[in-house]
Amino acid sequence: MDEKRGFNKLSLFEAASIIAGLGVGGGVMAVPYLASLSGYFTFVGVMLLSYLLSVLLHLMIAEIVIRDGTANQLVEVLGKYLFPRLAKLRSVFLWFFFILITVSFYALLAGYIVGAGEILTDLSGLPLWAAMLLFYAVAAGVVFFGLKALGLSEKYAIITAAVILAVLAFGSLANPAGSLDLSFYGGKTTLALYGMIMFSFASFFSIPQAVEGLSWNPKLVPKAVILGLGINFIFTFVVSSLAMLASAEVTEVAIIGWGRAIGNWAAITGSIFIFVAILTSYWATSYALAIIFVERLKWQYRYSWLIATLPTLFLALPGLTGFLGFMRIAGGAIAILVALLVIPALRTSRSMIKDSTFDLGSFGGSGFQLLVLLAYILMAAGSLMPL
Repeated sequence: MDEKRGFNKLSLFEAASIIAGLGVGGGVMAVPYLASLSGYFTFVGVMLLSYLLSVLLHLMIAEIVIRDGTANQLVEVLGKYLFPRLAKLRSVFLWFFFILITVSFYALLAGYIVGAGEILTDLSGLPLWAAMLLFYAVAAGVVFFGLKALGLSEKYAIITAAVILAVLAFGSLANPAGSLDLSFYGGKTTLALYGMIMFSFASFFSIPQAVEGLSWNPKLVPKAVILGLGINFIFTFVVSSLAMLASAEVTEVAIIGWGRAIGNWAAITGSIFIFVAILTSYWATSYALAIIFVERLKWQYRYSWLIATLPTLFLALPGLTGFLGFMRIAGGAIAILVALLVIPALRTSRSMIKDSTFDLGSFGGSGFQLLVLLAYILMAAGSLMPL
């Protein structure tokens, strides 16, 4: 492993798995509860719209990173193109952006530890602190070994989760205890649902890893983005649909009520599923944060790994807020950052670097840029909407 970055070549599916892994944990756990408050057809419509808008923004990010050609993380790349001629302002911005991202990622990673801990406690009887420690040991351990270990682990975790989900789907369809509310709702619950779904697709900081790992064939990057977000879509859609069908009441962390409704076997199987789903998100997010530390602070990778992961355990253990609370706080903060920064960075990168192996063409024009900007401002509003 490269001591600085842990770099190795990734396959298309490994890169897509990293992109899927960054958001899928939050999506499969937090979206079903909000979907149950909004009506099924509303949920379906919001899912499709959110996927299309998310693919568009992630392809814009991919174009910026590919056009830049340095394999740097998003913090450094955005700073480079937002203030190309103002070195002092760029430095101030980069440190401000770095701090906000660090705080948001810490909250997000702590949320994953809390969510996994609650699942393991409910289904195994372990004390919550012990369950969170167990999850942290498994989650942070893989990231220690770098990008190739991350890609392989994400790939096999996604495959494992898909098999488990198929088993749970069979049990849910065989023993439906709930019903799908086939209606359209509006108002704040729908806006909150939109914010959470958009957040579950928010794999912004995994794009540089995909670009780096696929540098041997950059033309695969757009396919990895579409496939990775597509995997996330399928997981979130199927879990949410089956949770509403199988559970008379969808709980905040969906697998708890779902497992109780189907039976003890499903509770055990579901505990493995949620552990794997949240694990994939912790892996991808903490690796992205570790590399941000490498680039911004010039630390060695393994020290950056420690500082990217250990504080999240200390933040989770006191129980400051629940899983959904962590998810929505982090989602709103990250959405605002991306909405304000990616579009101007894209425009500047195009003016500075004319040739690129990937260009969105008309789909990256001013109209689509405005659409994406409005979509993510609305996501921020939904993430901060009180329920």
